[in-house]
Amino acid sequence: MSRFVRRALVGVALGVLVYAAAVLWVDAGRVREAMSEYTWSMVLAALGLSSVNYLLRFLKWELCLGWLGVRRAGPGAAPGLSYGRSLLVYLAGLSMSVTPGKIGEVLRSYLLRETDGVPFTRTAPVVVADRLTDLVALVVLSLVGIAEHREYLPVALVTLALVVAGVVVLGSPRLCRGLLALLGRLPRLRGLVARAEGLVDSSAAVLRLRALVVLSVISVAGWGLECVGYWLILHGFAGVEASLSLCTFLWATTTLIGALSFLPGGLGATEGSLAVLVARLAHGVTQPIALASTILIRACTLWYGEVVGGVALAVLIRRGPGTRQACVEPTAGPQ
Repeated sequence: MSRFVRRALVGVALGVLVYAAAVLWVDAGRVREAMSEYTWSMVLAALGLSSVNYLLRFLKWELCLGWLGVRRAGPGAAPGLSYGRSLLVYLAGLSMSVTPGKIGEVLRSYLLRETDGVPFTRTAPVVVADRLTDLVALVVLSLVGIAEHREYLPVALVTLALVVAGVVVLGSPRLCRGLLALLGRLPRLRGLVARAEGLVDSSAAVLRLRALVVLSVISVAGWGLECVGYWLILHGFAGVEASLSLCTFLWATTTLIGALSFLPGGLGATEGSLAVLVARLAHGVTQPIALASTILIRACTLWYGEVVGGVALAVLIRRGPGTRQACVEPTAGPQ
C-alpha cells in the first residue's frame, strides 16, 4: 500500500510544480486579478457535475463486476460484497488518477483482493475496459467541433486506432493467448506472462461488443457532464463568450492529448493545450483567464477525484476486510 501512496504523492507534487510554473510564467498578479470578480458558484456546480460523473463511472464498474460474476458463489467470488464497500473500492481508485494513462486505478483490483479475496486477475481487465471506453467517449465528444478544427482530427484518429487495436487483441482469447505465447519466449517476461494468463477470459467478458457499447454510452454521458462543467467554469469570468459545443470540443480534445502523452494524469499536456486553445478560440479569454479557467476545471475534475479517492481509501483501510473467501484463480470467465 505504501508503494501506491508514494506514487500518488509524486503525482500530486508534479501537479503542484506544473501549476506553480504556469502561474509564474503568466504572472501571478494577473491571474489573481482575473479571478478577483469570479462567480464561484460555477465551481460548486462543476463539482456537482463531477460527482454525478463519478456515480456514472461507478455504474460502469458495477456492470463489469456483474458480467464477471464476482458476486456469484464459487471460488474467487465475493457473494458478500456490498454496494457500499464496492463504492468505496471504486472511489479509492480515483486516488491513483495521477498515473500514466490512469493505469494506477488498477488499485481497485488490489483492494478488492485484500477486502474480499477476489483474484487480482479477475477484475484487472475492468480498468482496461474503463480506459478504452473513456477514449471512445472522448473521440465522440471531440467530433462535436472537429469539422471547424480539422487540424486536430489526427488526435481522434490515432486514439480510435489504439482503441480498436486494444479491443481486437484483448477481446479475443485466441489472439490474446497468441500474443502472450510470443512474449513468453522472452526469458525476462516469462514470469509476467504466466501471471497474465488469468486475465484472458476476464478481458474477453468485458470487451464484448455489447458490453463496450453500453460502457461507451455511459462514458459519453459522464464526460459530457465534465464538458458542461468546463463551460460553466469559463462563464464564471466576466466577458467570456464560448458555446457549449466549443467547450465540449476543447475539453474532449485536450483530454485526449493528455491521455496520448501518457504523462501522469496528462499533467502539462492537457493544461498546456487547453490554455492555448481556449485563448485562441473563445471570445473574451485573455491569457490569465485561460490559465485560471484551466486550473479551476482541473481542480474540479482531476484533483477533486484525488481528494475523494484519498478519503475513500482511508475509510476502506480503517474498516478493514470484508468476508473473504479463498483467492483461487478461475479457470474460465463467464461468457
